[in-house]
Amino acid sequence: MTIDNIEFMVSVEEILQELRSQLALNHIDLLQIQPRESGKNIQIQCPYHSDGQEKKPSAGIRKSDGLFHCFACQETHSLPELVSYCFGKNDEGAFGWQWLLKNFLTISIEERNFELDFVRTRGNNKSIEGDKRFVSEEELDKYRWTHPYWAKRGITEDWVIELFDLGYDREKQMITMPVRDEKGRCEFVAKRSVNIKFFQYPEGVSKPLYGLYELYKNSSEGELSSKTHNLCYPFSFPKEILVCESMIDCILLWQSGYYAVALNGLGNERQFQQLRDLPCRHFILATDNDEAGQKARQRIKKNVPYKIFSEIVFPEGIKDIGECSREQIDNIKCWERYEWDRL
Repeated sequence: MTIDNIEFMVSVEEILQELRSQLALNHIDLLQIQPRESGKNIQIQCPYHSDGQEKKPSAGIRKSDGLFHCFACQETHSLPELVSYCFGKNDEGAFGWQWLLKNFLTISIEERNFELDFVRTRGNNKSIEGDKRFVSEEELDKYRWTHPYWAKRGITEDWVIELFDLGYDREKQMITMPVRDEKGRCEFVAKRSVNIKFFQYPEGVSKPLYGLYELYKNSSEGELSSKTHNLCYPFSFPKEILVCESMIDCILLWQSGYYAVALNGLGNERQFQQLRDLPCRHFILATDNDEAGQKARQRIKKNVPYKIFSEIVFPEGIKDIGECSREQIDNIKCWERYEWDRL
């Protein structure tokens, strides 16, 4: 089934089964009558009239794209909007999208891309004029706007927004994060929807470590060492670097004064080579607190030999850096553990 060009490898029936189960667990008396097949649709109770308690289901959900339509009250909505409404959310389907992606998207969300709205000065793009391999400065200028999304994610410092050249694609309503190689040339622009957790990368790109250019730039110039006590002294390469999964987690770590890079996934050979090449001996692994995050940590240890590794052990209930408060991120090394600490 495809919803707004996103393919879910499940049927409408499976989605409705999970939705009805979670509604019951939350004591929400909707969709209580068992759905039944009706041609190209699945027939269900309509939650929009009769307090959702009609005895004869009058609504249908189209199997191909999840479009909801009630033949009695004429309400028509997307599946995300229906899910939001059932859970009492008046958010035009934002909660519904989150619910669908969390429960049914069978690919890594971080492998997709979308993204902001502040007028700022030019970034430090080193792309060669006319070189089609890199994003031009003119293209990046289109995205140099600010947007309140960054503040919602806890990214509030102007210097970190400027450092990573964070922006906003007003046409697509997506925040933008330029991804650069170690020389500062923008290889592509990663984007994220401001409405749902959906990312977009250009097809077939080879992802470098996110934050690599910023790492080399600031370790040589020492620009940020006076901003926070956590960063190294000027003109020295950092002795330790945090490695996380998402770009936003990486930015949050920089904002709190830590040098960091992000994988945007579980790591690839190019990124492993870049980690091997870094003149840094100690890596602090801060990937997500889930099965995929643990897999990423093991892949790094296996593919990046002759380094010292420690890990951030998140407290129970915290999935990743993005779920931490600013104070927790500022003090994230309190959760650092070496292998021998666990013996």
